[in-house]
Amino acid sequence: MSKLHQSTRWQMLDRTARRLRLDAVTRLQARQDGWLAVHEGRVWITRDGGGLDHVLQPGERFWLREGDALVIEPWRRGELACLGWQLPVAEAVQRLAPRARADAGFSGAAWGAVARALRGAAERLLAAARSADAMASRAHGSIRAGDSMASCGAAQ
Repeated sequence: MSKLHQSTRWQMLDRTARRLRLDAVTRLQARQDGWLAVHEGRVWITRDGGGLDHVLQPGERFWLREGDALVIEPWRRGELACLGWQLPVAEAVQRLAPRARADAGFSGAAWGAVARALRGAAERLLAAARSADAMASRAHGSIRAGDSMASCGAAQ
């Protein structure tokens, strides 16, 4: 990833879903939970304090929690990447509820129940995704001592 310099741009990600065009190193700060989705191009992401770099392709998303900050740039200098800032589903429903309530005649309690149900479903799906990610990064099964690269000198 490129070293930061004084011309690095800052963007705040807040309660408004939007598209971002990225052609240079940019710092992003999430003011609320949400997804950063790659629509075009490849991007290189480093989360502040995370230590790991991530490369995302079109169609992939990156979860950010409120307060998270990161540095993001196109994979290749001079390329353009198009991203989208997406709110969690429950948040989007909650923001639309007052307008829809007026149109549909539903009570505030009914829309609140829908928003809570969707928020619960979204949280369960996120937990399942994190669990699957953790399982994928762990070794599974066992190997014979002679097959281990760590023991190749000891087994001979």
